[in-house]
Amino acid sequence: MTDAELRRLLISSPRDGRQAVFDLYVNYVYAIVWSKLQGCGSREDAEEIVSDVFAEVFRSLDPGAEGSIGGFIGTVAKRRAISAYRVLSCQSQTMPLDEIDGLPDSTDIVQETEQAAACRILLEQVRALGEPDATIVFAKYFYGRNAAQIARITGMKPAAVRQRLRRAVQKLRTALEQAGLDQM
Repeated sequence: MTDAELRRLLISSPRDGRQAVFDLYVNYVYAIVWSKLQGCGSREDAEEIVSDVFAEVFRSLDPGAEGSIGGFIGTVAKRRAISAYRVLSCQSQTMPLDEIDGLPDSTDIVQETEQAAACRILLEQVRALGEPDATIVFAKYFYGRNAAQIARITGMKPAAVRQRLRRAVQKLRTALEQAGLDQM
């Protein structure tokens, strides 16, 4: 779902829009929060911070405003997580200095969100290839397996794996070009 679609949904049906925003970004927010809290805080702390992030997002998100919804949510999540880290680490009297400073200047929230969306589309396109092509692509590019190893997994001959991989990559390239992600 694009930002424009989310904004329309937030305006036409706020409840459904908030649910869509939550469903789309909850894992993203949880990953941000958990990465900032590592070594400090529990899963319950992380879940509470995720709830606080969405409460703040829903209070302050203007559906008519310009800009990336994901970027806004990511910024709120990082700030909340860093604040919580400071509180929780003060309780344990340990706080790495690099975490105190907050976000590094080189962090580009918008770019990170766009990359996450592109990865989501890529995974959907790989899954759309069907079996055994999806398994072959995942094994090769996500797990670093060679044709012989993939052949053992799939019960195919290595030459057949290489041929199916070439065809699957071509299908992916075409699908990504159609989706506007040919820069990947």
